[in-house]
Amino acid sequence: MSQTLNKLGIEYKEISQIQVEEAKQSLKQMRLEQVLIGECENFGWQNLINRHDLITIKSLEKSQKDQKKALNQTLFIFSNKNPIRRGITKLIRNQNYTYFITLIAAICLVPYCINEKRLAISIEVVCNIIFGFDILLFIIAYGVILDKKSYLRDCWNIANVLAFIFTWFIFLEDNKVNDVIKTIRLLRLFRLIQEIPLLRIQFTAYVSSFLKLKQVLIPIFLVMIYFAIIGLHLFIGLTERRCRITPEPVDGVWLADDEVLKLCGIWECPEDLYCGSPVDYGLPKNVTENDVGEFNWDFIRFDDFFHSLLVVFTFLNVTGWSGTTFMFWKAMTTYVTATYFLVLIVLLAFILSNLLLALFYESFMEKSSIKNSSSKAKKQEQEIEEDLKKKNQEQLMNRLALMSRQKGHLVSHNQSFNGQLNFEQQFQFDQTTLQQPQQNRFFDSLSNSKNFNFLNNLCIILSGLAIIIDYKDISKNALEQLQVVDFFCIIYSLIEMAILITGRGLKGYFSKDINKFDFLIISTQWILVFVLVVIDEPLIINHSVYVTFFKSLKVLRVFRFVYNAKLFYTITLLMRSLVFTLTRLKNILALWACLVILIAIVGKSLLQNQLREEEMTIYYDDFGSALMAAVNIFYNEEWHVTMYKYARHTYVSFFYSILSVILGQIFFIRLLMAVFLNEFVQQLQKVENELKPIDFKQFIFEIIQCMKQKNSKNQKRITNYQTQKSDEKNQLEEQINKKDKKGTRKENKSNSIINNNIPQQELEELQNWLQVDQQKQEQQEIKSNQSNNNNQNEKENPSNLNSTNSNNKRQKIQQIVDSFIFQLFCLLVVLASTIRIGMSTPFLDPNSDTSQILKIVNIVTTILFIIQIILNVIARGFILEEDSYIQRSPYNALNVLVTLVEIVSLFLPQHTVFHFFSSLRIIEFIRIGALLSQSINYISQALVKAFQTMLQLSIFCFIILLIYGTFATKILKGQMYYCSGFSEEQEELEINDKWDCMDNGGSWVNRILGYDNIFDSALTLFITATTEAWLELLVQTWSARGVDLTPVNNHNRWWAVYYQVFFFIGNICMLNMFISLVVETYQQTKIKAQGVSELNSNQREWLSIKESINHLKPRRLYEKPKTNLGLFIYSIAESRITKYFWHALILLNTFTLALYYNRQDKQFSDALDYINLICTLAFTVEVLSRVIAKFPNILDRDPFIIVDVIGIIINLVNQFSISQMNDEFYLQRGFEALSVGFQLLRNYYIIKRFPELEKLFYTIFSVVPSALSMLFIMFIFLFIFACLGMDLFGYLRPQAKMEGFDLHFKKFTTAMFSLIRVASSEEWWALLIDSVHVRTPDFACIYIDGYEEFQEYGYNGCGTYWAYVFYVSFHLIFSLVILNLFIASILGAYEEHAKQEQSAISKYQLHDVLNYWAQYDPNGTGFLNYKQFWKLSSEIAICFGVPVKELLDPANKKNFLKALNIPLYEDGEGLIGYLFHDVIVSLTRLSVELKYGVRDLESEAFKGKEYVHHYYKKFKKSPYNSGQMSTMIFLQGKARMLINKRKGIKFLDLGALKQELQVQNEGDKFDNS
Repeated sequence: MSQTLNKLGIEYKEISQIQVEEAKQSLKQMRLEQVLIGECENFGWQNLINRHDLITIKSLEKSQKDQKKALNQTLFIFSNKNPIRRGITKLIRNQNYTYFITLIAAICLVPYCINEKRLAISIEVVCNIIFGFDILLFIIAYGVILDKKSYLRDCWNIANVLAFIFTWFIFLEDNKVNDVIKTIRLLRLFRLIQEIPLLRIQFTAYVSSFLKLKQVLIPIFLVMIYFAIIGLHLFIGLTERRCRITPEPVDGVWLADDEVLKLCGIWECPEDLYCGSPVDYGLPKNVTENDVGEFNWDFIRFDDFFHSLLVVFTFLNVTGWSGTTFMFWKAMTTYVTATYFLVLIVLLAFILSNLLLALFYESFMEKSSIKNSSSKAKKQEQEIEEDLKKKNQEQLMNRLALMSRQKGHLVSHNQSFNGQLNFEQQFQFDQTTLQQPQQNRFFDSLSNSKNFNFLNNLCIILSGLAIIIDYKDISKNALEQLQVVDFFCIIYSLIEMAILITGRGLKGYFSKDINKFDFLIISTQWILVFVLVVIDEPLIINHSVYVTFFKSLKVLRVFRFVYNAKLFYTITLLMRSLVFTLTRLKNILALWACLVILIAIVGKSLLQNQLREEEMTIYYDDFGSALMAAVNIFYNEEWHVTMYKYARHTYVSFFYSILSVILGQIFFIRLLMAVFLNEFVQQLQKVENELKPIDFKQFIFEIIQCMKQKNSKNQKRITNYQTQKSDEKNQLEEQINKKDKKGTRKENKSNSIINNNIPQQELEELQNWLQVDQQKQEQQEIKSNQSNNNNQNEKENPSNLNSTNSNNKRQKIQQIVDSFIFQLFCLLVVLASTIRIGMSTPFLDPNSDTSQILKIVNIVTTILFIIQIILNVIARGFILEEDSYIQRSPYNALNVLVTLVEIVSLFLPQHTVFHFFSSLRIIEFIRIGALLSQSINYISQALVKAFQTMLQLSIFCFIILLIYGTFATKILKGQMYYCSGFSEEQEELEINDKWDCMDNGGSWVNRILGYDNIFDSALTLFITATTEAWLELLVQTWSARGVDLTPVNNHNRWWAVYYQVFFFIGNICMLNMFISLVVETYQQTKIKAQGVSELNSNQREWLSIKESINHLKPRRLYEKPKTNLGLFIYSIAESRITKYFWHALILLNTFTLALYYNRQDKQFSDALDYINLICTLAFTVEVLSRVIAKFPNILDRDPFIIVDVIGIIINLVNQFSISQMNDEFYLQRGFEALSVGFQLLRNYYIIKRFPELEKLFYTIFSVVPSALSMLFIMFIFLFIFACLGMDLFGYLRPQAKMEGFDLHFKKFTTAMFSLIRVASSEEWWALLIDSVHVRTPDFACIYIDGYEEFQEYGYNGCGTYWAYVFYVSFHLIFSLVILNLFIASILGAYEEHAKQEQSAISKYQLHDVLNYWAQYDPNGTGFLNYKQFWKLSSEIAICFGVPVKELLDPANKKNFLKALNIPLYEDGEGLIGYLFHDVIVSLTRLSVELKYGVRDLESEAFKGKEYVHHYYKKFKKSPYNSGQMSTMIFLQGKARMLINKRKGIKFLDLGALKQELQVQNEGDKFDNS
C-alpha cells in the first residue's frame, strides 16, 4: 500500500461476490429507506461521498465508444444531425409533452372503470393510437434496441410496446383464452406510474426489494413443501369421510346427509347416520357432495400435493386456519391434528412471516458501526463545515441588512427636504402604517393570549361533548338542547378563525398542518350554514341525517386540542408523532393507492360477470366493488372465500388471488409496516426532544413562591403603613409638646401611657415570659438526653451482643433462602399449586375424593408459601430496606398478594375471583425462566415496561375510536335490529318492519355489536380493527335501512368506505403504533439488561464479536481408519462420490413422497411404496456406516446423527409393523406422517452442501431461541385466561360458534385452543357474542350457579356481561402486548443476526479461524507454542484482511507482541505458549484496529470480566505476557549456544530463564513508570 494512499485514508478491500451483487442492487435502488421515506432527489456529490464504495470509474476509451455509438443512426435513417430527429428529441423532452402523455395515461384508466363496452373500446383505441405515435417518436429519437440508451433497453418501454400490441386484441371474441390474452394490455396501467417520477422511484424500489427477500422466501417455500408432504400423508382422503344415510352403498351410490356438513371419524354422527367413505368400497368420488361453503367448495383438502400446498399457503397469513383445523380434527385424531396445524401456524405465521417484516426493517438498521466509523467521522467533519458555512452566511446577511438600514435612513433623511406635496403624501402613508400595526398587534396579542386559547379549547370540548352525547333513547328535548350548544360553538368557531387569521396572517396561520386541517373542518360548517340558509332549512334544530353528519365533523377538532394540549403530554406526543409519520409516508401511501387501483382493474377484467351478485358479498362486476375487493386483499380480509367461489367457474381466480396476496399483503403491507415502525420511532424521539412536558412539581413550586412573594409584599405594606402612622404620631406629639410645655405635660404623659405604653409593655412582658419558658424546656431536654445517653452507655455491651446474634441468624436464614435446594423446593410448590389450579375445574364434584385432595393440597401449599414469605422477610426485610423482599422483584409483591387471597379463600366459599388470583401463581415460572435464559429475562423486563406504555397508548386509541364512532352513532343508532325466531316456512314471508315481524310471531332483536351509543360504536370499531372476518359486521351495517325497518342486503354499500378507511386508521396505524412502542421498549430493555447502555456502538459491536469468539471451541481433527474394512466403511459414509449418491437418493425419496394422491392406482401406489422401502434400507446402511466410521466420537463429529438414528428406527417400525395394522387407522396415519417428517428432515444434508442455502436457514435458526422464549410466556398467559374462561363460560349453552365440539370452555385444552383462535384475531367477536348472550325471547337459557345446578340443567347456561372485560382484556394483553413482543423478539434476534453477518469480523471468518487453528492443534487442546503462533497469526491476518507485511515485519515483532498483550501459560511439560481464546480475541482486536483505524474497543467497565473457559484449568498461568516473548527467544538462543559448547548439559535451566524474565518484567515496569 503506497504512502500516498495511506495519507489519503484510502485502502483496498477484499469484496466477495455476494457483496458485489448487493452493492449493485443497492446502487440500483439508491438505498431502500431513502427512496421510501425521503423526497425525490438527484444523485449528487453528497451521495457520492456517502456511498463511495459503490462507485466505479469508467475508462476514457469506453466513454469515447459510447459517444461514437450515440452518433449512430436510428432506424438506419435518422442520424444525430438530422433536423427531424433533433426536433422530435426537443419535443419529447419538453415538459408540456410530458404533461400531455401523463394526462392520456390517466384517461386510459377510464375504460377499465366503466361498464359501457363500446365507449370503453373507443377511448382505449384512441389512447392506444396516441401511445403508438409516442413510441414511434421515442424510437426515432433514441433508436430501437441496438444502442445503449435505445427505447427497448428500458423495461418500462417494453411494457409500453406489449400494451400497444395486445390492445388491438380487444376486438377478438370473448372466451377464456382471449380474455387472458386481452389482460396483457393492462400493462398500460404502468404508464401512469412511469410518467410520475415520484411514483416511478417508489415502484422501482418496491420491485427491486423482491430480490432481497430471497433469503427468507426460499426457506418459506421449502418449509411449505415440507408440511404439505406431511399433511398429504396425514389427511389424504379424509374429506370423503361423511355421515351417510345408509350403512352401506345402495346401487353403487352412497349418499351423504346434506344437513350434517361435517367430517366424521373422531366426531360421531347423529343417530340413524353412518360414518364412511366411498373409497372403502371402491366407489367413484361424488364431486358435488362437498361443493358447499362449509367445506370451502372442496378446495381445502390434502388429496394431492398441490391441494396440500394451497392449504399450507393459507396459513402464511392466518387465513381461515381455525376452520381448516376444525374440519380435519373431526376426522383425524384431535391432538395430532391440532399439533400439526399449531406448529404450522407458529412457523409460518408467527416466525417466517415476521422474518419478512424483519428483513424489510433491516434496511434501517446500522449493520456495522466499526466498518462505518470512517464514514461517521467524515460526516461529522462535513456537519461541522456546514455549520461554519451557515454561521458565516448569517453574519454576512446581518451585515448586509445593517448596511441597507443605514442606507434607508440616509435616503429618508434626504427625502425630508422635498416639496409640500411629497411631505403630505409621506405623512399620510406614515399615518396609515402606524394605524395598521396597532390593529395587528391587538389581534396578534389576542390570538396568542392564554385566555383566548383557553376559550378555544373549551369551545372544542363543549362542541365535542354536544356531538358525542347521543344515544338511541335520548329524549327530544335533550337532543335539541345539545343542538343549541353545538350551534353556538359553530358561531364561536367562525369568530375564532377570523381572529386567528387576522392576528397571525394567512402565512403564519397556514404554516402549520394542524391549522390547515382545522380550517377545512370549520369551512364545512360555513358551507353548511350557507346551504341551509339558501334552501331555507332550520339552522339550529335540524334532525336531517346529512345535516347531522356535517355537524358531526366538528368532533374532528378534538385532534387539534390533543395536538396542542401539553397538559396531556403523552397523548399529545403520540398524536404529533402519528401526524408527522403519515406526512412522511405520503409517497409510499400514494404507491399503495396505485397498486390497489391496478389490482382492482386486473380483477375486474378477469372475473367480471362470472358470478351472480346475489351469491357474492365481494365481487368484481363494477369498478367500485372491484376496488373494495382489492383493498380487502391488502387487508387480508376473507380473500380466500372470494377466491374459492370464483375458482368454481375459472381457475384464473387462483393465479390472480395468490399473486395479488403475495404482492399486496405479504410484500407491500410488511414493507409499509417496516417503514412505519422505523419512521414512527424516529418521529417519537424527535417530538420528545422538541416538546417538553409540563413539570408539575416546578409549577406548584412557582405557585407557592408567588404566594410567598404576595404575603411578603403584604407584610411590607403593613410594616410601611405602621411606620408611617408612627412617624405621623411622633410629629404630632412634637408639635403638641412645643405648644404646651408647661401645663399639659403631665396630661400628655398620662394619655400617652394610657393609649400607647400599656399594650407595648404587655407585649414586652409576654415575649420575656416566652423566652424564659423556652430556656427551661431546652434545659429539661438537655438533662433528658444526658440521662438517656447514660442509660445507653450502661446497656451498650448487651445490645451489641444481641445485634450480632440477630445478624448471624439473619445471615443463616439468608443463606437458606438463597440456596439451590430451597429455590428448587419453592419451584416444586409452585408446580403443585399450578397443577391444582388446572385440575380445579367447575365440572369437578366438590364432594369427590379428587376435590378433597385438591383442598388439602391448597392448604399445604398456602402454608408453605406463608413460610417462604416469612423467611424472606426475616432475611431481607419486608419493604422499607433497599434490598427488601418487596422491592427486590415485582414477582415477590405478586406472591404476597396471591398468598393473602388464598388465605382468605380458605375461610370463604369458592369463587371465580379466588381461582383467578390462584392462577396468577404460574407467573412465578417467568421469574425462574429469566434466571435460566437471557432471552426470557429480556422479554420479562420488557413485558413489565410495555404494560405501562400500552396503557397510555390505549387511552389515545380510545379517543380515536370515540371520535370515529361518533359518525356511525349519529346515523345508525337504533337501526341494527332484525327479525328473529322464524321457521324455514316463515322465512319466505315479506317482512318490511318491526310490526310485520311481531305480527308473524317473530322477535324484534337488537344486535349485540351495534352503534346505539358511542361506547357500542367504539367496541364495534375496536373489534373491526383487531379481527379477521369483519366483513360480516360490514354486511350488517350496510343492510340497515332505518329505525324499526328490517335490514336488506346491499342497501347502502357506501358503508364499505367507512369501514375500510377505519381499518387503515385502526389496523395499519394504531396497531402498528403498538408494535413500534413494544419494539422500542424491548430494544431499550435489552440494552439495559445487557449492561451495555453506556458503551458506544463500536464497543457494543466488539463485545458481540468477543461473545461469538467465546462460543467457539477448538476443533479436533480425526484420522481416517487404518484397516481396509474401516476405510471401506468410511468411504461409504464420507467419500465425495457416495455423498452425491446419498443426496440423489434423498431427492428421489422426497419426490416419491410427494407423488402420492387420493384414489391412485394400486400398481402405482405399490411402486411408490417399494421405492420408499428401498430408500429406507439404503439410508439405514448409510447411517450405520457413519456410526461405525466415526465411533466413538460420533456425537462430537456428527451431532445430527441422533435425529437420523431415531428417524431410521421410526421408518423401519412403520414399514414392517405399523403399516400392516389395517385395523388401527389413526395410529397408522399418525405414525406414517411422523415417519415422513423424519425422512424429509434428511434434506438438511442437501441444504448443507450449498453454503448460500445454509445461510438462509441459519437466518431461521437464529430467531428460534427467542421464539421459544416467547412461546413459554404465551403459554403462561394462556393458562391464566383458560382457567378464568372455564370458570366464566364452562356451563354455556352451545350456540352458533361455541357449539360444544370445536370451540368451548369445557376442557382445559379446548379452552386454550379457543383462546389461541382469539389471539390470532380470527372472528373473535363471534365468541364474544356467544359468551355475552343472556336470556332473551329468542334465546332460552338458565343462570347456573355451581356444580349442583349444572348436574340438574346441563350445558344450558346463560352468558355474562363479564365476557366484555374478559375478551377485550385478553386481546389487549395477549394480542397487542405479548404477540407484539413476539414480533419485537423476532426483530431483535434478526437484528443481531444481521449485525453478525455484516460485522467487522463475521462468523464465517471465525469459522475459517477454527480451521486454521486445527491445522496446528489437531487434538483440540487449545494450546500453541510460540513457533506455531507465528505461522497461525500470519494466516489469521490474511483471513481478516490485514496486510501481512506490515503485521509480521521482523523489525516490528516486539511491538507487535506488546500490542497483542496475550498472557503466557505453561503446560504439564513446562512448555510456554498461548491459549486458543486469548489468541483469537487479541488477534481479532488488533486486526480490527489496524484495518478500520478504530481505538478504545475495550470498555473500562468490562475490563477484568473475561470469560474463563473450562480448559484453562489444565494449564498454569505465568506472570508474563506476549510482550516479553522476544526476551525469552533471545535467552533460549543463548542457552542453545551453551549446549553446543558444553555437550554435557542436556537440559535448559528454566529457573534461570524465569529469573531473567522477572528482571525484564521489572525493567519494563520501570520504563513505563
